[in-house]
Amino acid sequence: MKRTRLLIALAFCAGCATTVALQVPRASADGRPLQRWEHWCQDIDGVPTNTQLGKPGDEGWELVSSTFRPPVVQNGNSVGGGATFLCFKRPR
Repeated sequence: MKRTRLLIALAFCAGCATTVALQVPRASADGRPLQRWEHWCQDIDGVPTNTQLGKPGDEGWELVSSTFRPPVVQNGNSVGGGATFLCFKRPR
């Protein structure tokens, strides 16, 4: 029983040491490296126009999320809001 535990411990240590020494790359399903992305988010007052969305598109950004925040009203007065929060991504 002690010998089995010792062999298991040695095999574990050997596996850890070879992984560090060989710098095994991350696994992926098809063998290609994992795609990395950069992200950028922006607040736009009101509803975005085609011009506001076209410029990031020309720079390689892809719109992935859009959230509209309705205006906040307190005591009958608008105190803010009415903006659209846009998030984009593009490959690094």
